[in-house]
Amino acid sequence: MTDDDVIGMPNATASKPELTLSKIVATPTLNSWSQAYNAGNLFAVLSIEKKEEYEEKDYLNLLGKEILNTLEEEYFSLETKNLESIKKAVSLTCKKIPDNVLPCLLIASVVNNILYIFVLGNGKAILKRKDKTGAILDSSSEKLVATSGFLEDNDIVILETKQFADIVSKEMLFSSLDHNTTSEIAEVLSPKIHEKEEGGAASIILFYKTTKSEELEEIEEDKNEDIANGEDEKIQVQERKKQYFEKITKQFRSIKSNFTHSKKVFLTVALILVLILFVSIIFSIKKQEDAKTKAFFQEVFPSAQKKYNDGSALLGLNKNLAKDNLSAAQKILNENKSKFKPKSNEEKQILDLLKKVEENLTSASEVNSVQAKEVGSDKSSLLDFEAKNPSKITQFAQDDKNIYFVDENGVYSVEKSSENKKTIVKNNNAWKEAGGIGAYIGNIYVLDKKGNQIFKFVGEGDSFEKSNYLQNDQMVDFSKVQSLAIDGSVWIISLDGSIFKFTRGKRDDFKISGLDKPFVNPTKIFTNTDMDNLYVLDNGNSRIVVLNKEGVYQAQYQSSILKTAKDFEVMEKDKKIYFLSKDKIYEMDLK
Repeated sequence: MTDDDVIGMPNATASKPELTLSKIVATPTLNSWSQAYNAGNLFAVLSIEKKEEYEEKDYLNLLGKEILNTLEEEYFSLETKNLESIKKAVSLTCKKIPDNVLPCLLIASVVNNILYIFVLGNGKAILKRKDKTGAILDSSSEKLVATSGFLEDNDIVILETKQFADIVSKEMLFSSLDHNTTSEIAEVLSPKIHEKEEGGAASIILFYKTTKSEELEEIEEDKNEDIANGEDEKIQVQERKKQYFEKITKQFRSIKSNFTHSKKVFLTVALILVLILFVSIIFSIKKQEDAKTKAFFQEVFPSAQKKYNDGSALLGLNKNLAKDNLSAAQKILNENKSKFKPKSNEEKQILDLLKKVEENLTSASEVNSVQAKEVGSDKSSLLDFEAKNPSKITQFAQDDKNIYFVDENGVYSVEKSSENKKTIVKNNNAWKEAGGIGAYIGNIYVLDKKGNQIFKFVGEGDSFEKSNYLQNDQMVDFSKVQSLAIDGSVWIISLDGSIFKFTRGKRDDFKISGLDKPFVNPTKIFTNTDMDNLYVLDNGNSRIVVLNKEGVYQAQYQSSILKTAKDFEVMEKDKKIYFLSKDKIYEMDLK
């Protein structure tokens, strides 16, 4: 496909420039995807290819959008845009690219009449100036490379991926640049790209043209001042105006008595002309300030508006992606709202959009502030037992018939029907400090925080045989473990918010994504074989967080009482959460 645009550049120096833009992007395939992107004076070409075949169908599409969203967020949050600051924003974006894809990322930014180019992977930036054409940056490096230079009138800049260059020969590309417009160039090259099934082929073609403007020259002289010094500049301007007016008034009074009537009339006319000049100076200064404010607003607001629109459109489809876009919009608006005059039209638009963003962000985050109510002991046998037996013991588990707990001496079972207690496993120096206990199909699991091991006790009649659950090559640190849960796999929550997953004694790759804020002092994790989700008691944030078993954030339930909760139990079929706080059992509705 191709795309054409004309972009006015408010930051050009001593000129009124225009950037004409065309995009050429191939149709994505199962193994490769590309996109050509622009926002304001930021331009990017991205292609990504799979290294392996296990990813889901839309993996490349979602990953590519996440990378471009990160680039936009980092770029438009910069107060000053130069080679060093932009490179830092691009480097942060590159960290979003995982190792399981082959990337090619080309980025161009036009600030005033300076072109900044950045390339990661196998890509090329080409410049045509007058009758000469050549590569200004040609990279095949896995590291980010950069260059910069001044643009001149009628320059043409091309950003192309390696896949694009493999299809469009250098001779064909250079020949196409003889056409008058970028759209004509794209019309020549686009059919060639779509003849091939190469999803990574993409390019942006930029045409830079300037029109001289004396007024813009004057405006630019002021705009070269750092925005951070804007308040000082305003004070200095006001002081100069005040001093100028006082000087004129003083001179007028000192010579007024020496003039005849006709001379006084002449002087009055002259003074009026001076006042008119003075007013015109004030008007010119205000006009320049308004132009700078408008230019900066056009950098900030459209990018935030785009993020808001994208996030709102995704609310009903993918709440995690919606939240990412809305959070990016929120960050842009919060970082820049103080840079506009109070009660100005720009500030009003910023605050109005911020309010909409925060409303939709609450919806996307599935934050449920719920009213917890105290209930009777019959709602949860486990929590009732813990409430009746307050002690330093914090590790409990249960199955249909029994409640289990562990201390330094052994593992104990208590029948739910009779409350008869017995020792089922003696600790013969097996564990040094128990950090979690679980029961699964008749077997008992005990986690040793100091030994960095999980012991599995397999029931054989009235006794239990001990074995090491973790395989010998599993190097883990259990010193901060808070609790565990079992559904066939063993799930472990640590004090720092890390969640470990082990299956058949080997650690699985598990990452949390989409969480609006990190865990603070999480103490319990809950799941079982009948559940699709994991539940985490996050005492530091007074909430219970719901994740699916791939680690993707689903929802959260907030209540101030959860800050002091000791344990909890989830009954998905009944849509209830029960938790124990200060020896009382409370109930919350599960949505």
